[in-house]
Amino acid sequence: MSCVAHPVRCLHGMLPVLLLAAGLAHAGCSRPIVAPVAPTGYSVIVKDNQVSGAFPDALRELGRQYGCEFVFPVVPRARSTYMFLNSGESDLLLPASRSEERDRQAEFVPMMKLRMALISNRRSPVRSSSVADLLAHPEWRGAVVRSYVFGNEYNSLIEKLDAQHRLSYVAAPLMVARMMKVGRVDFTVVAPIIFLSSLSEDATLANFSSEVQVAALDGLPPAESGIYLSQKSLGAADREVLRQLLRQAAKGTLWKWFQHYYPPEIAAYAIRPH
Repeated sequence: MSCVAHPVRCLHGMLPVLLLAAGLAHAGCSRPIVAPVAPTGYSVIVKDNQVSGAFPDALRELGRQYGCEFVFPVVPRARSTYMFLNSGESDLLLPASRSEERDRQAEFVPMMKLRMALISNRRSPVRSSSVADLLAHPEWRGAVVRSYVFGNEYNSLIEKLDAQHRLSYVAAPLMVARMMKVGRVDFTVVAPIIFLSSLSEDATLANFSSEVQVAALDGLPPAESGIYLSQKSLGAADREVLRQLLRQAAKGTLWKWFQHYYPPEIAAYAIRPH
């Protein structure tokens, strides 16, 4: 039978195949997808044990399209990393920056780049424009969030600062801000977008942004940020559906929610390359 001569009959004959293909494209996830989260500025907001923010809301929106339900247990950041890399209790790590160690164990979907910076209290003596200069002042004490990873250069800097016995490790960026405000530490090195937006979690820090200075550090490039997809906890079919979903998020859905939550002056520290 010629499809030119009988286009309607051909369409009817192809309909089951087209429907099957459409079903495979959005077959849905076989079970709820577990993504443990910790408060991370406006990227992940936890209030009264309810989870919102740019990343969870983008996933929920796309989950309705792709037939995937997402569950967001609230845990400390270090615990979420352990659940993903070690115990296999987690399907997604988010938000996450790329590292060689993580790449060996999971699949990274890049979504944007975050500018990194030295953040200090204006009353502190910290004045630095490069990684080398920061390392040359062992009298300056800093604090960082335990288990934060922002690429090889950041990891190397943290290791060197730690070797100088200058760092305190805490569970969340909000704790860094509190320590900085009372003068227990002089600085932190992190993406400003994370630090500045975390101040909204504590009313006593609402105006602290005017007391800090943000300085770019030569030798510390922007960090790739996105979501890691587990190759340990997920079957092949679920991984393929989630891979499509996350790539769709990277094309614009996440950025839409990012702009919804982040004020322009904070969003300016993010770069959307994807």
